Amino acid sequence: MPVNPALRNLRSGQFEQSFMFHMIRDFFLLLLVVVALELGIRYGVVLYEFKTAEPERVDRSAQQLASDVKSIMLNSGGPTAAQTVYPILKRNYEDLGLSIAVVPAEVTIESMKISQNMVPQGLPASWPLGNHNEASVNLKAEQFCLGCHVKAKVGDVLGTVSVRSYLSRKEAAWWHEVRLTAGVLSFNIIMHTIVLFLLLKVRMEPLLSLRSTVAGLAKGVIDLSPRARVKSEDEFGELARDLNHFLDRIALIVHDLDKMLTEVVAVGARLGALNRHLELQLDGMRDASLRHMSHNAHRSVETQLVVARESGAFNELLNSLDEVAATGQLPAGAVTPLRGQLTRLRDSFGAVAQALKGVAPPVLLADAQTAEYQAFAQSLREMALLESTMQSVAESGQRVLQRLAQGRTGGVS
Repeated sequence: MPVNPALRNLRSGQFEQSFMFHMIRDFFLLLLVVVALELGIRYGVVLYEFKTAEPERVDRSAQQLASDVKSIMLNSGGPTAAQTVYPILKRNYEDLGLSIAVVPAEVTIESMKISQNMVPQGLPASWPLGNHNEASVNLKAEQFCLGCHVKAKVGDVLGTVSVRSYLSRKEAAWWHEVRLTAGVLSFNIIMHTIVLFLLLKVRMEPLLSLRSTVAGLAKGVIDLSPRARVKSEDEFGELARDLNHFLDRIALIVHDLDKMLTEVVAVGARLGALNRHLELQLDGMRDASLRHMSHNAHRSVETQLVVARESGAFNELLNSLDEVAATGQLPAGAVTPLRGQLTRLRDSFGAVAQALKGVAPPVLLADAQTAEYQAFAQSLREMALLESTMQSVAESGQRVLQRLAQGRTGGVS
């Protein structure tokens, strides 16, 4: 869908449309993605360790707990002291993310009732629901245990110690780490963003200068003479240098085109002057030819009239000769020679009249020559029109080149 140019110009001036804003935003989002990815990987590691390494750790903890219980029972007051030590053991193991339980066997309960006059409670199991790993160790009676466990024999199970590791505690520890890391990472992200902003401000200065030059050229507010400053040797510097080379080529082409159009205008002016001179010469030649042809035609008509009149006079002389001969006033031998002389003179005048008709320019010939002169004059007028059009096009091209070379200021002036 095409974008309105006015809307595009409005958006280009907003900070959220700038390259720096996009760069900082993308960098900030990328850091957030990296942090989220890191925490996700950390959570995956927690799950992996819970399924692979945690069972072994729980088993070692159960063995250690069984060893601790045995150490307590080695004392003479072990059964009584155990009721005080067991809560301490529970807190210690909870600090390690483990839940423990010490459950006495039935033989231990019966023996303690007899030897210690007490009912041993051990450490009752209070297991919450959830995904967990568990390990248990049975405590078997040894020789030194028979002093208190009077109803037991060596090898009997005196009780069971159990250790559980819950995934919820691992997740709680992971979430606590996330909250601690979030504060540190937020500070790091802010500091990195500020550093990036300052770095971009320094490194983007050549690009912003280049952008202002290109924008001025694109909008026509400056001429082709300004050049972008080359402030670095990186890609931005190379881009500014290439732009300067391109502007040099454009300026050279504009200069050559302007020179060519100037020559075209000069040639058009010369053609116009020559055309006007030819029109004047043609008009003079036409007027002189018409006057000459009119004078010759008039003289030819007069000559033809004289010849026609004289031819009529010879006819009258012949008629008069016939009348006189009929009266007998002339000798008979003189009439025939005289009549022959008059007839020859009449024929000679007739031949001269025919010759004059052939030599004299007729009116149709004058009209044809006049039409040819008019056609030639029309061709000269069309050539003048073409010359005017060519000159107008050349001047328009010069104005376009002037606006291109000088920007809007040159075009307006």
